[in-house]
Amino acid sequence: MQEKLAARAGAMKVQGEAAEAGSVQRRNRERRIGDILVAATEIFCDEGYASFTTRKVATKAGLTLSNLQYYFPDKDELLSIVIKNFLQGFLDQYLGIANRSGAPPQRRCAALIEQIFEDINKPDVGKFLFETWAFAQHESYASALVVEAYASYRNIFAGLLSEINPALSADECRARALVLTAQAEGMMIFAARFDDSEKDYEEFVRTTKRSVKSVAGLTGSTFGIDLIDNEHSAVALPAAPAGTGVRESLFGSESHMRRGRYEIAVRQSSSEPSYLRPTMQSRKREAKINEIVAAAANVLASEGYANFTLARVAKEVGILTSALQHYFPTHEDLLSSTINALFSTYYDRWSEMSQPNDKPAIERLCEIFQDVFEEACDPRVCRFSFEMFALAEHSAITHELLGKSYAEYRQIYVNLVREIDPLASGRECLARATLIAAQLEGLLVYTYSAGRQTPGIDIVLQLLMAISVEIARGATGKARETAS
Repeated sequence: MQEKLAARAGAMKVQGEAAEAGSVQRRNRERRIGDILVAATEIFCDEGYASFTTRKVATKAGLTLSNLQYYFPDKDELLSIVIKNFLQGFLDQYLGIANRSGAPPQRRCAALIEQIFEDINKPDVGKFLFETWAFAQHESYASALVVEAYASYRNIFAGLLSEINPALSADECRARALVLTAQAEGMMIFAARFDDSEKDYEEFVRTTKRSVKSVAGLTGSTFGIDLIDNEHSAVALPAAPAGTGVRESLFGSESHMRRGRYEIAVRQSSSEPSYLRPTMQSRKREAKINEIVAAAANVLASEGYANFTLARVAKEVGILTSALQHYFPTHEDLLSSTINALFSTYYDRWSEMSQPNDKPAIERLCEIFQDVFEEACDPRVCRFSFEMFALAEHSAITHELLGKSYAEYRQIYVNLVREIDPLASGRECLARATLIAAQLEGLLVYTYSAGRQTPGIDIVLQLLMAISVEIARGATGKARETAS
């Protein structure tokens, strides 16, 4: 009997040691996987998808490449988990707030809005999302993760809105939820573009929060159920411009690269005096520059900044790299000319539409808004924008050019807001203009895959336009908030 007990005790000791050893192995495995994911997240965020390699991750995690590949055999599997974990982490946090027991939906929604504003002001959050949006244009698994995450993000708000506003239809709850999340994403995009003063930024945050809470039904304002009904709404929206016919998108068309390309790309470096009559040679040079810049814009949008090289653009045009360098000696020359050319064309168009004429300022605002909205529904514009957002985190010249371009674009809305509400201060005009522009940028994360076929997009257009009119008028400002 004693021998059996001793044998059993020995067996139990061996099992215990084996279990302990197994537990240690599991902890070591979990620790190594955690180290790898942290390192991969930092490299993806700091260096971008174009520079992301498993070898860099292994080095940062203190492992050999073969050790890393034992846990993650290929780069796509690793990136998929990194992106999913990052997005799911925020969704889990937001779901926890939205489903918090014992709190009324208004309080849960307000807490959720505050948490989102806190998150989007973290620099690494923006950097990671910009890279993810750009990367999603090139890898279907990344795109699927983004689409799924933003659908869940929107549904969290839609559920809360249906509790807060039971009279709203499911379609309008979804539309408002999309608007709320687009405003938040747009705020993050614009915050990365500008270095506004602290007071200017604080006013922008206040303006955005008031608008968000108004859309959510948290302020008791008249921004309510009939908002998108022109007949009964407090916001009278102009009808769509008559006789516009089929609208041609600027991006990717032949016309969008013709206007002003020679002046933008060449005049500063050309020795030819601007007052001389164009010669046949200068016309040919201008035509070739137009062709190169158009090809460069399309390469950036379709293949991403990772493949934007002089050689790739030269191949697209059908010339030698050395021939392209006759016009654009360096990568930076071509990149800056392409960004300038495209954004200047957009700016010229919208600036012209904004000029005082026989139409009221609100009607001109709505026409520009609808035009920008249609551009935001063009997948090519979305892809180009995402690449620029991501590249600006690694390229000083891109960051500078985007900041300049967005400042000029925002000024269009500043001028219109000042015309609509002459009593608004300069800081209030700037904040309102920034929000009007930002919510359209945030819309890109929903329209990049389906474009104009995005479900419920027409309701979203009417809702966003009505919100923009209220923002311009200051109807979501302090007076209304105080009155409520």
